[in-house]
Amino acid sequence: MAETIQVIIVDDHKLVTDCIGLFLRGAKDIDVIGIAHSGKDALSLLMKDEPHVVLADISMPEMSGIQLTAAIKAKYPNVKILILSMHSDYNNISEAIDAGADGYVPKDVSSEELVEAITTVSRGKNYFHSTISDEIVKNYATKRQQDDTILPQLTRRELEVLQLFAEGFNNSEIAEKLFLSVRTIESHKNHILQKTNMKNSVELIKFAIKNRIIEI
Repeated sequence: MAETIQVIIVDDHKLVTDCIGLFLRGAKDIDVIGIAHSGKDALSLLMKDEPHVVLADISMPEMSGIQLTAAIKAKYPNVKILILSMHSDYNNISEAIDAGADGYVPKDVSSEELVEAITTVSRGKNYFHSTISDEIVKNYATKRQQDDTILPQLTRRELEVLQLFAEGFNNSEIAEKLFLSVRTIESHKNHILQKTNMKNSVELIKFAIKNRIIEI
């Protein structure tokens, strides 16, 4: 029997939290354990009951969803963050991922896809709606004409790890595929970041696309 996914919803609009909460409470294997209308309220809820997934808006007073994401990841690294926002521009997407967001979907997403996104991030994978992925790729394509980075000397194993990571596999899955330990995979990823001079996962994925390590 699948474990019930415990979710906290964070949005400063009560109508939004009421509607999403009503729908998710009827979804299979999802349990809404809390609703917050500010980042501070959300952090207070986490002190009492740590969920599997926090579903958060970006635009909120006092503490934005990006600031909330960073605060949660700093104190509760195992909690997954799924951003649900009307903002689908690259800057917000990039800042959210830099802060530690595990997924990002627009507010006009279908109810079925929202459940899929929550389920996916709860399992340790990233989830980006197609419009979010398109925005990342579009931004990359624009900069590609301006930047001609030379592929650094990655080892065969590092290239394998980078390819699997860019294709969406997490550390555990990569370790299983390559018959290595998770710690070894983490070490390879750190070396790749250093050699490519990339700062985060989004930049690393764009690097893999640019250098045709994966195809889009």
